[in-house]
Amino acid sequence: MQWQQEKNLQDVELRDQNRPDTGFLSWSNYIKKHREDPSQRYQVAQKFLPWPLGFKESVLALRAIIRDKKKADVDYESDLLSLYHLAAWESFCPKQCESIDEPAFKVFDQIPGGVVADLEVDYQQLGYKQLKLVTKTDAKMLVSLYGEPKQHSTLNQLYAEVWQQAEQDYLNRLQTSEPAEQLEEASEPKLKYGLSTASRKYDANGQVIASQKSPSQAEKHIKARIRSSQKAAQETEKEDRYSAMVARGKQLSGLVVQALRERRLIKERVLNGSFKNIKQTLANKKMVTVLGASCLVMTRKLRSHNRNK
Repeated sequence: MQWQQEKNLQDVELRDQNRPDTGFLSWSNYIKKHREDPSQRYQVAQKFLPWPLGFKESVLALRAIIRDKKKADVDYESDLLSLYHLAAWESFCPKQCESIDEPAFKVFDQIPGGVVADLEVDYQQLGYKQLKLVTKTDAKMLVSLYGEPKQHSTLNQLYAEVWQQAEQDYLNRLQTSEPAEQLEEASEPKLKYGLSTASRKYDANGQVIASQKSPSQAEKHIKARIRSSQKAAQETEKEDRYSAMVARGKQLSGLVVQALRERRLIKERVLNGSFKNIKQTLANKKMVTVLGASCLVMTRKLRSHNRNK
């Protein structure tokens, strides 16, 4: 069964049994043994999906097939479409799962391949610029056949809700597997003497100090989610403080501009020479000086904040 044909978790569990025995060779060297035969190389590489190696080698084999067909002046559109679909499926897996603080491939590897393959791959919506496996040469061939797409994206961005559900399913499986592992550990016989007793810790009264239980995988994921939400809240608070500082700076700048616009009125009052006008003029000058100094201080603070950011 190929990866694209998997429908459920039972198929995922049987995936390793369908892969060839590489013997003493690494997976990459085993695939490269068939470098001279692109079709065979492609068939072997398909058995290593959804590993990144499987995607990469499958695409390389398809490029070799396309080159041979172009030299022989044979239609290669179906092979180019296969290459494009592989690049699209690979883009469904991001680098990191922020919600569970795990490499995204751990989730991607547990998704039945048929679920990913059933997602609609629309060239106009997906494009090619954000697909890592599509080279410039591949893009030129795609554009020559189908024109420029309307936008460029990834399959993960287009089907974010499917990926989020896959993350949740992965987390649920981890949580359900924890009690079984704990029960298995509890059923194992414990030695009364030897290393188990020697490793115990005692307090000043000679009482055994209970060892702290290491957090389970599910608890680690929950803590990671809490840390992520706290970090997001801190970033939001930081941005709010910065926005308030910018608003105060703009307000002071506006007051300075308004005071400068009144220079003509101040000048006229000074020329009139009355004691009342001179007194009011001096007060306005003092206000301009204070506002100017405040504006200078705020400007320096904003510049310092931007450099630190």
